[in-house]
Amino acid sequence: MKNITVKYGSEMHTVTIGSGATIGQIIKDCTCKVVLGYGDNVKALVSGVEQSLDSIPSDGTTISLETKANQKAK
Repeated sequence: MKNITVKYGSEMHTVTIGSGATIGQIIKDCTCKVVLGYGDNVKALVSGVEQSLDSIPSDGTTISLETKANQKAK
């Protein structure tokens, strides 16, 4: 089990996850979404670097979420 901190804006929430959980699974978790108040259009950053949703975070990682920029339709 790992403890991961998820940050969105000024709010933070610590979650306990299994060893194989991915960043995508963490940010899609309904509890995190409700507690922190974000939607589906977010990107995950660790130390300011955008992370792939299939990355597996290490214990003690802080994942910062930011709203993705909207893209213009083609």
